[in-house]
Amino acid sequence: MSLEFRHDQLVVRVDGDVAEIFCRGTFSQRVLLAWLAVQVQPSIRGLLIVKITSSSADLPLYEVQAKARPVRGSTVEVVIKTGEEPLYREFFTRVGQLCGRPVVP
Repeated sequence: MSLEFRHDQLVVRVDGDVAEIFCRGTFSQRVLLAWLAVQVQPSIRGLLIVKITSSSADLPLYEVQAKARPVRGSTVEVVIKTGEEPLYREFFTRVGQLCGRPVVP
């Protein structure tokens, strides 16, 4: 089963055990779902930074963090409004259910 998420300039496609991340103006990335990590971090004035990366650690697939932390490796970053975060959480919760990975709200 494949899933697709589109929001502004970001497209994430999940097919089998691979996520493809496309962001206008950057190269696309392919990440195994077993390694996918999405971290939502606070920014300024009601904005959040969504960082989509590949992780070697046992991190949750999706996590909303109270404090910004550095992310290692190749990362796609998207700035969103706080009110848009539930759209991302809903999609990545479905992805987590598909591959048996935890999601931390």
